[in-house]
This record gives sequence, structure tokens and C-alpha cells, in this order.
Amino acid sequence: MDTSLLSLLSTLQSSLESAILPENFDISPPSNGISLLDLKNELFLSYLQNLVFLILIKLRHSSSSSQDGLRKNLSILNDEVTKKLAELRLYIEKGVKPLEAKLKYQIDKVVKVAEDAARAESSIGKGTTNERKKKTKRADESEDSERSSASESEEDDDASVSEAEIDELSYRPNPSAFVRPKYDAEEAKKPDAPPDGIYRPPRITAMAMPTTRGKEEKAERRPHKSATLDEFIAEELSTAPTAQPSIGSTIVSGGRRLKTQRERDEDAERIRYEETHLTRLPKESKKQRAKKMGRDRGGFGGEEFRNLEAGLDRIGSLVKRKEGSGGKIDRSRKRTFDGAGLGGEDIGRAFEKKKRSVMRRFR
Repeated sequence: MDTSLLSLLSTLQSSLESAILPENFDISPPSNGISLLDLKNELFLSYLQNLVFLILIKLRHSSSSSQDGLRKNLSILNDEVTKKLAELRLYIEKGVKPLEAKLKYQIDKVVKVAEDAARAESSIGKGTTNERKKKTKRADESEDSERSSASESEEDDDASVSEAEIDELSYRPNPSAFVRPKYDAEEAKKPDAPPDGIYRPPRITAMAMPTTRGKEEKAERRPHKSATLDEFIAEELSTAPTAQPSIGSTIVSGGRRLKTQRERDEDAERIRYEETHLTRLPKESKKQRAKKMGRDRGGFGGEEFRNLEAGLDRIGSLVKRKEGSGGKIDRSRKRTFDGAGLGGEDIGRAFEKKKRSVMRRFR
């Protein structure tokens, strides 16, 4: 039993080595087929052989309990076969499968072409046999056609179509694909281009362009918040403790108004930005200051009395007439009231007196 197993193991080892190691190391493409598929088959075959060899070693190792030398040799063979199995598994997983995935499309295409060619050959063979059967059947039908009517002969011809002929017709080209599509008569009557040569766009349903100002329009429709009301609520009605500015730091425009909470927040934000980035922000330009002065001019508490006489000369030039005829102001001064009150001359004197007092004040 031991000698037979040893001889079997030696023959298996020699056969495996001869199968794995090629006699000629020149790599040449196969005469017929793809070399990758041949390599895949060889790897699977060698993997199965080594797997069977490993099973035999395991069985021999379990049965040989007394002989130490034999067990040592079997353990060495076990290690070698295990390494070989790991090597073959690596070739299959990392080498053959990725290459097969890359060549899958080409392999499928070649296989499909081969299948189509085989199917065409089989259909041609069936067609020749069917034609022979058809000829003999037509000869028999021609003899019986004299006895049967024309309608019966047509039915016999329709029934003589076999399944092979139907298969052949299924592979024929579609004639309808070569026919030009038919247009309606109304579309054919319409001219392709206007006679004057001017391009006119087609009349389609008018569509409004998509707008992204929906939120902005809704925000504009909402009532705006009053900064004065918010400041009044925060200062007078709120009981929460707030930091009050220093006395006199909120007085601006020569004492004519106070800084609002919004202006104080802007100044605080400006100071925080300058201290964080160690830089100075530019001051207001002349245009910005003039624009701000224009907004503040004529406001509540503003002193605009110095410009009271600025438009008097312009008003006089507008209402003045030619020489020799008095203007509207002169005529109004000469006009008197019926009854009590000042006359036109008295009103003119009062106006001149007020004008002189104002001019004297601003000199």
C-alpha cells in the first residue's frame, strides 16, 4: 500500500512538472483561437490537478501515523502544492479576469459573427432541401390543378410555405425603410421659403421668459420696517439693560440732530473691521457727503433762513415786464382793499422792511 502510494505521488509530481513547464519557451500565438482563453483553460486544469494532488497528500498524511520520514516528506510536498495553488489563484484572479473583462466586447462580437455564419449555413442547407421538396410538390400540384379550381390552387400555394422559408424572410431587408416618407397635401402646398427672400420666424405660442425675481418682488411688496419705531421700542418700551453711548458722542451736524441706532451700528462695524484687519477704510467722498447733505437739507430743525433771499432776484426778473409798463409786483402794490386793512403800498413797505432786516442779519 505504501509503495503504491509513493509511486503514485512520484508519477503525479513528474506529470505536473512536465505539464507546467513547457518544452519550448518561445511564445507564439495559437493557430486557431484566442491565446487568453487557452491560457485560462491551462490555468484551470493545472489548478484542478494541484488540488487533487493536495487531497491525496492530506489522505496520505492522515494514514501514515508511524513513519516519521514519510510524514516529513508529505509536509514538504503539502507546502509546495499550497504555494503553487496560491500562485495559480493569483494568476487567475489578477491576470486572466481583468484581461478577459477588457476583451469581453471583442470576444462576444466574434462569437456572434460565428453564430450568424453557422445559422446562415444551416438556413441555406434547409433552403436547398425545401426547394427540392417544393419542386416535387409543384409537379404533383400541376397534375392536380387541371382537376381543381383556381381558388383551390391558390390555397394550396399559400399552405405550401414552410417554416424555413419564414425564417429566411425574417432576415431580409425592410423595403419600407428605403421609401421616402409621405407628407400631407397641405404641407406640400406650403412654400418652403417666402418669395421676397425675407426670413420670418415661425409663429408659435408666446411664452414668458423665466424670471428669478419672485422673492425680490415679494420683499418689495412687504411693508418696510421703520428704524425710528424700532429704536423707540428698544429704548423706551424694552426693560432689558442696554449699553448707552457716551454723552455728546451721538450729537452730529452742529447739534441739529442725533445719531440713530443704525448709524451707531455702522460706526461700530467699521471700527471692528479696522481693528481686525489692521487697516483704515476710506472716508466718504465729496459726492457722498454732498448727497447726504442734500438729504438732510430742509429736514426738521434745519436752519435754512440764510437762503431766504436767494430767489428774490430770479422772481423779480420773471415777473418784470418791458420798460414803461409796471410788473405784477408793482401793480399789486398799487392795489388797495375795499374796507379795513392795509393797501397795496402798505403791503409793499412791510415786505421791503422785512427784506432789509433779513439782509442786515446775514451781513
